[in-house]
Amino acid sequence: MLAALQDQLSDLYQLDTGYHIDDFLITDPEVARILGADSMLVDNAETVLLSEDESGVALSVYLDEDVLERLRSKNPLEGLEPDQLDDYWTVLEGVSHFNYLAFSAQQDKSVTLLELEMQAEVDKFVSALRLALAQEDHALAKRLHSWLFDEVSFHPDLDAEQRERYRAASDYAARFCHRLGRRLTGGGKSGLDELRHFYRLTQSRKISHIHSQAWST
Repeated sequence: MLAALQDQLSDLYQLDTGYHIDDFLITDPEVARILGADSMLVDNAETVLLSEDESGVALSVYLDEDVLERLRSKNPLEGLEPDQLDDYWTVLEGVSHFNYLAFSAQQDKSVTLLELEMQAEVDKFVSALRLALAQEDHALAKRLHSWLFDEVSFHPDLDAEQRERYRAASDYAARFCHRLGRRLTGGGKSGLDELRHFYRLTQSRKISHIHSQAWST
């Protein structure tokens, strides 16, 4: 299932990272905590573990096994339901982080944590929206933006800096997806073109794009 989610995002953005997320997956929280040098939050179901030195970048993705098993037993790609959204978005966030980091490394492009989280929020909304539209569940499609962005909550153990970063990422993504969602729902190609262009922008250019166009028609 992880491979299918990765392929879904890769096809959406027309990219090939050259790496498979299954090869970088960790489901044992103890191993993840060791690799993360105790920086991983308690009871967190998804974490990207990243370190960099002169020899290169080391990357792993931790996903909670129970979350993965629930999605394996009832594949959201075959029919997404509202009660699956939390699990789907948790796993999709990990896949999004992995793809974006791998793609950026290919481009020799530096990535900030804000940029990484902002892109993940966009990916979560767009991926769920496209599934809802494909299964002709227009009621689900209509409520996704509110569920993801208006009812957002943050891990209680985040410090003030982390909380502000996650809040900013959610706010920026909400503004971008507000307009983009209408265009994607309309079925035109322009929404996909904008989405793919946005993916390849730097953080500063993404924010400028959001400020200049997010609330326009």
